[in-house]
Amino acid sequence: MKKFKYSARDVKGKIVSGEIEARDVESVTDILHDRGLIVVKVKEGMGIDFERLAEINIGGVPMKEKVIFMRQMSTMVGAGLPLTRALEIMVQQAGNPLFKRVLKEVLSSVQSGKALSDSFRAQEEIYDEVTLNLIEAGEESGNLEAILERLATELEDRNSLSSKLKSAMIYPIIILVVIVAVMVLMMTVLIPSMATIYGDFGAELPWITQFLMNMSTFFLKYWWAILVVIAVLIIGGKWYLDSEKGKRNWDKLVLKIPVVGGIITKMQLSQFTRILALLLGSGLSIIKALELTSSSLNNSMFKDTVAEAKAEVEKGGTLALPIARSEYFPLLVSSMIAVGEETGEIDSVLTKVSQYYKEEVDVATTNMSSILEPVFLIIMGLAVGFIALGVYMPMFQLSSAIG
Repeated sequence: MKKFKYSARDVKGKIVSGEIEARDVESVTDILHDRGLIVVKVKEGMGIDFERLAEINIGGVPMKEKVIFMRQMSTMVGAGLPLTRALEIMVQQAGNPLFKRVLKEVLSSVQSGKALSDSFRAQEEIYDEVTLNLIEAGEESGNLEAILERLATELEDRNSLSSKLKSAMIYPIIILVVIVAVMVLMMTVLIPSMATIYGDFGAELPWITQFLMNMSTFFLKYWWAILVVIAVLIIGGKWYLDSEKGKRNWDKLVLKIPVVGGIITKMQLSQFTRILALLLGSGLSIIKALELTSSSLNNSMFKDTVAEAKAEVEKGGTLALPIARSEYFPLLVSSMIAVGEETGEIDSVLTKVSQYYKEEVDVATTNMSSILEPVFLIIMGLAVGFIALGVYMPMFQLSSAIG
């Protein structure tokens, strides 16, 4: 999007001027015509756009901003405020520069007659396709207020699950970093000093000490090669994981990792049931709901299962059967889906299952740190103990020889 300066006449013939963001001059002309203005001159802005520089932020629009937008829009639409007026208020109070610009463009698009969902689709990836389809369903059904409120809750739940996993991993990662730092310090400072001292005695060293000294020598001499190997592994690993085959293999492997695999499984089950319930409850067809739910899942194993279930439902089959055949979905999920299909209340049943797995994730992430903490501490203790043994064994031998 580019910034243009324009001059135009309003219905009274008065000259008005300002700035507007659009793809090209033709787009600017169309927008101004939609506002009832007669274009006099349009000129592309020049120089450094400091507002754009302020929009540069890592991670895009914060989730908190998106949730606030949904909740406040729901309140204003429910109070009878016109959509354009509600968007004007949100533009004024938006704290994130990038989000403020996006909302300005959305407001301009809505003022020209486009739907809110289509206006957001024309922007950068602020909201995903699930969210946009739900907004579209709310606009078509005239129930936008309720949909926006549900979306705010959905975004909060999604962010909460992701934050819980990240929080649970922080402590183990810190311990791992400490282990690596201690090892590097010993290899570069302690063991070289030890090698100098013991070398003066000319005595035969224990194999542990000799092994550590050889490792230290290799580390100091070929540190650049070690960094190159690490860089190649990181780049190669990223390239492999970005490929379809690599991602599938990784997604399959990660589910088998003790503790972590169980948490990821529960997170995917919670997301599957929560989003499918939300989409079905908003009036979308089960085929469209399954398609969007599949695209929203992160793990390929769950994504493929839902895609297969969609194909079977399209042929007239039930949803519960393909879910029951999957090794990744527990019997509880397929059984509850079967109950929902029989009673015609599948969205409410899925909501209850989602709540159950959300609580399971809460418990699992809370226990994760307490489980991994002693494991990492044991690893750290063994590493430090091994090095300490290599350092002090020659001292004991020399003391015995002198004694």
